[in-house]
Amino acid sequence: MEATTFDQAVSHVPIPRRVYAIAAIAGVAVIFDGFDLQALSYTLPKLVAEWHISSVEAGLLASYTFGGLFAGAVGLGAVGDRLGRKRMLVIGIVVFALFMGSAGFARSYEQFVVLRFCAALGMGGVLPGAITMMSEYTPAKFRGRIVAIGGGCFTLGFTVAAVLAMVIVPHHGWRPMFHLSYLALAVAALVAWFIPETPQYLASKGRYDEAFATVRRVFPAAAVPGAVSPDVYFSVEDESAGRAAFRTLWAPRYLRSTVLVTLLYLFLQFVVYALDFWMVSLLVKHGMSLVGSYSYAIEQALAATVGGLAIGWVLDRVDKRLALAVAFAAGGVCLVLFGFTDAVWALYLLNALAGALIIGGQNVVHTLVMGTYSTEMRATGLGWALGVGRLGGILGPLVGGYLLELDLPYPVYFIVFAVPALLSCGTTLALRAAQVRQVRAEKLPQLAS
Repeated sequence: MEATTFDQAVSHVPIPRRVYAIAAIAGVAVIFDGFDLQALSYTLPKLVAEWHISSVEAGLLASYTFGGLFAGAVGLGAVGDRLGRKRMLVIGIVVFALFMGSAGFARSYEQFVVLRFCAALGMGGVLPGAITMMSEYTPAKFRGRIVAIGGGCFTLGFTVAAVLAMVIVPHHGWRPMFHLSYLALAVAALVAWFIPETPQYLASKGRYDEAFATVRRVFPAAAVPGAVSPDVYFSVEDESAGRAAFRTLWAPRYLRSTVLVTLLYLFLQFVVYALDFWMVSLLVKHGMSLVGSYSYAIEQALAATVGGLAIGWVLDRVDKRLALAVAFAAGGVCLVLFGFTDAVWALYLLNALAGALIIGGQNVVHTLVMGTYSTEMRATGLGWALGVGRLGGILGPLVGGYLLELDLPYPVYFIVFAVPALLSCGTTLALRAAQVRQVRAEKLPQLAS
């Protein structure tokens, strides 16, 4: 049977090597993104000692970072729908590489804050740009796995940061950790030279000749349409959506889904960054050695990477929203149990499961956004979701800090952190119900005609 859409065409041919290469380059960019975000956590003690900054000033560094991530994700997400996924990704990488690398030369707290905030603007656009690009080059039946790889690269960057910090910081100080970001400029050059703009974006702008040329270049075995019009082949919807993508997120068609996606990312990033920021401190407070607590942080990041890949594989075979809801609920239960056990084997097991189910689930939750919005709005929609999620990333560490000041019983912290994980489960189920209702509403006029 002749393929009537681009997705059908590429689903019936083997994935070309060029697509794997595109995914690899985008994945390396995301590893740098995760590395740069986490580098601050592992260098903070040295910064505090060198500049004698207070705990409040140290905490504000996280706030400035997530503020920049929010602005970058929303701003560059809009750029991605206006100027293209490729330009969005290149701009994001260049901005964070230059400013993050230069932060290693800062001579005062104030200089570092400005450079870190500017770096975060670029970092905010890398993940949505890479995920959108990888998704649009991948057939829908494999999309869960490819998004899992992209999200897994982000948490893999956490692990890389932890390992390099253990090797570099004790002997060479904190500055080389930031200078390493200059290496990402080579990745930006690779994106600019090797990766073509996605055919879906080109088609959404009416550039059909370029879109078909990209299909023939990247997917030489894919069938091109015969009698099917280009806009149907590339599933192009209302072109005005591309010119007003952000406003369209709040149109009646998408309003309920946008609200639920926003809440989902807020809850998820609250728990993820609360754990990320305070796990080591909580374990040390509970009597564990600093080195031992780092082992839990590294294990959790690795488990998140592996868990995201496993969940991504599952998402390509079952209902994505139900699978993620189960993962978030089970992860929340693991967090509660973690706070009530002292057996070392159980702590490692529950820690790994929580990382795999909650953080790993976060790595692939972007597939829900890809399936919620049309091509003209995907980068904007994902940028908005990730941007607002960064506000959860601000609140998680802040709430955790206030709880530590109260000196509550140890299990209470993990019960509190489990609440947003369970709320993520409920929000995912509500999103499923909203989208099922939307599909039924859209089919009624067709049946009536």
